[in-house]
Amino acid sequence: MSVSARKVKAIIGMKFQTLINNLGVILGPVFAIGFAIVMKNIMPDLNVNEEGLSFSTSAFVLSFGVVFNIAIAGISMSSSPLAEEKEKNTLRVLMTSSVNGLEYLIGTLIPPLVILVLANLIMIPVSGISFTELPFASYFIITTVASFISLLIGYIVGIFSKNQAQTSLISLPITLILTSVPVLKVLQQDLAEVLNYTYTGVLTNYVNSLFSEGGYQWNTTDIGVLFGWLIVSLGIFIYAYKKNGLDR
Repeated sequence: MSVSARKVKAIIGMKFQTLINNLGVILGPVFAIGFAIVMKNIMPDLNVNEEGLSFSTSAFVLSFGVVFNIAIAGISMSSSPLAEEKEKNTLRVLMTSSVNGLEYLIGTLIPPLVILVLANLIMIPVSGISFTELPFASYFIITTVASFISLLIGYIVGIFSKNQAQTSLISLPITLILTSVPVLKVLQQDLAEVLNYTYTGVLTNYVNSLFSEGGYQWNTTDIGVLFGWLIVSLGIFIYAYKKNGLDR
């Protein structure tokens, strides 16, 4: 399947315009950054690193803000516009035009992914952490992969939903579970091991380990969890994409 750069560029421009015009969607990353600013200002500035206990206010704020941005904003930025296009039949018009499925997919993924990545970068200084204090390459890789996973989950929800109202209803429990991970890992130690196998759990572990002794170290569990979520999400997305005839 050939890809036309001109068509992809046109779709990217259209998607950026759609996201900007949809306040309910584009405000997701803004709210995530806003919540991080509020939490940073109301929480006491702690940095505890003792045997059996490791907690940093800046790390907690960063993990909460990034998870909020990636899980809530990420899923919303892909599911809601797709459901809107299905309601207005603009998606079917695109698919029956000269635009093929791959061109539509690439052009649709890039705009929200760019916005999520920028918000993730802004979240670093907002949380009170310097860019020199964290391994930037690993932060960029983990947050970008997690953002991509959220977008895929959002597209899956959007494809199977009949309208925007149903999209919001289906997305709510998913985002609630994913965004509660940072808090649950602190309050419910018995759930920590289970939550480690969610991609937002990997994000939380990564940020929390930044200020622990030795810092963050790549490990097979985190890599396996991220890769597993990516493959499963991509597989379900491709199935849903083809089942609904969007690959033509």
